[in-house]
Amino acid sequence: MSKHLISTISTAALISVLAFLPALRGQTGPPTSVDDIKVDTWNSRPLHKPAYAGIKPATAPRRDLSGIWDATGDAAGGAAPGVQNTGAHEYPAVLPGNNNPPGGEPDESKIPRHLPYSSLGEATLKAHKPTGMGVRSVPAVLGNDPLNVCDPPGFPRMELYEFAILQIVQNADQVMLLNQFFRTWRTIWTDGRGLPKNPEPRFYGYSVGKWLDDYTFVVETVGLDERTWIDNAGRPHSSELRVEERFHRVDHDNMELTVTINDPKMYTEPWMALNKFPLRLQPRSFDIREMYCVPSETAQYNQDIGDPSVAPESK
Repeated sequence: MSKHLISTISTAALISVLAFLPALRGQTGPPTSVDDIKVDTWNSRPLHKPAYAGIKPATAPRRDLSGIWDATGDAAGGAAPGVQNTGAHEYPAVLPGNNNPPGGEPDESKIPRHLPYSSLGEATLKAHKPTGMGVRSVPAVLGNDPLNVCDPPGFPRMELYEFAILQIVQNADQVMLLNQFFRTWRTIWTDGRGLPKNPEPRFYGYSVGKWLDDYTFVVETVGLDERTWIDNAGRPHSSELRVEERFHRVDHDNMELTVTINDPKMYTEPWMALNKFPLRLQPRSFDIREMYCVPSETAQYNQDIGDPSVAPESK
């Protein structure tokens, strides 16, 4: 056998071994990056904290938020902090430790942390009748939550109601936020344009963003439709609402989101709805499932949970 043939065979054998090593590593050892973690090919489920065990934090790429992110990764006991069913994460409208809050309260007098409402804000809050688990909740048949008829949740409720999977895509002039919930997207312009003056209201407003440093991206949003609520507790907003989002990429796999509400008509001072809220990067192969509000299904649900003792004309 010639030396040339032996060399060729040896090289081919070496290439085969090297190609096999990643698969072998995936089968026998712990993951070394988030992309080594296997997820369902279709309709993937978010990863929880144990899945990341052993992965060493890597440095985040500069000025890059792109990827698929989820708010449930570090939840204790498998809970989902992205689901803020009793109100914004920093101001939940529920009594601590009470799994069965009283309900039916017109205001927030029984809530330890009070928001700085103006007189208009207080009056508007009382007119909103949420359902669910908050201390202000009313029976579903008496509620007037816009989501009960599949109206768009709008912004910032998109982030303060059920923060589901979020995919971020960037190009030279935009950062696109693609939300699993209601399958909606937001465009954040980064081309230097200013926010519009006296804009036509939109459910998700008008957004511009800029980088404060290599790992912190700040977004300002205005022009939000007054028909939407800020959160699941029915917190109100006016056309003067201005929302700041601050995305801070801690490392390759972790990001923090801070959301600040500023509406001088409804609140006497700005307040934080999310404060360094943790988000986890998901594998590149993650497949985002559908999550729609379907009017026909919602109508059936409302009928099934409605109070038959309430006369139709009083609904």
